[in-house]
Amino acid sequence: MRRNLISILSFCLFSSFALAQLKGNHRRNHASFGRSKPPYRYELIGGLGATNFLGDLGGANQIGTHGFKDLNLALTRPAVTIGFRFKIAPNFSVKNNLCWGILSGNDALTQEQFRHARNLNFRSQVWELSTQLEYNFVKEQKGHVYKIKGVRGMQHKDRQFYLFVGGGVFHFHPYGEWNGKWYDLPPLHTENVSYSLYSAMISTGGGLRFAINRYWGVGFEVGLRYTFTDYLDDVSGNYPSVAWYQTASATAQHFSNPSLLYPGAELAGQQRGDPTHKDAYMFGCFTVGYKVMYK
Repeated sequence: MRRNLISILSFCLFSSFALAQLKGNHRRNHASFGRSKPPYRYELIGGLGATNFLGDLGGANQIGTHGFKDLNLALTRPAVTIGFRFKIAPNFSVKNNLCWGILSGNDALTQEQFRHARNLNFRSQVWELSTQLEYNFVKEQKGHVYKIKGVRGMQHKDRQFYLFVGGGVFHFHPYGEWNGKWYDLPPLHTENVSYSLYSAMISTGGGLRFAINRYWGVGFEVGLRYTFTDYLDDVSGNYPSVAWYQTASATAQHFSNPSLLYPGAELAGQQRGDPTHKDAYMFGCFTVGYKVMYK
């Protein structure tokens, strides 16, 4: 886990450093953009949207599903993102992102009988720092904003569709609800294990961008995050042993197994989650971008 975090964090830092170096070396890359340098290679981005959790808790009304097949719209929660995009070639851009969102899961929201009877729930804020490489299928068009013949500049109706892949690190901290009060779950060791609240992830997705004028644009982006942890929701493996239940606090016992059918130590040692698939989550945001003059 530490190696994954160090590797992806290093990738993010290296990408930021590389972007700074590209500005100083733009003359060497001049030929790849044609005879004239694009005037707006930097773009500041902000966005509002939503998240959705794809893990052990809640999910679709069937057993054995994961990923998009396990999407439950009732678990959608708010998200905010800010970013910085830099065009490195006519069809390629690099974007650094800082994202915040809320992830949530609740077995009460699924009709799948085993999950529903398990009766677990959680919510967690997630802070994410990532870098992504984007491929634009349509090159940025040229033409005057008012379509004056023979005058060059960015077109008013420029449209782009892109796919991206990247990676990053994130922080999470799950809480569980009981009788209207939220409790910090990691200190309770509900599976008699400890886990890190930081993890790495790989991101993939796509988006659309529409130019309003040469400076401003709007868009929509959706991405899936594949994480390297299975404890975003505090659930992964088996219920702890009978000995653990005999010494744990009443709060820890409840959040370990609040089953509607077999609460407490009745399920000791049996399967609680699905350790064969790591947790994942989604970000979908409407964005506004402002292009900065290249100098």
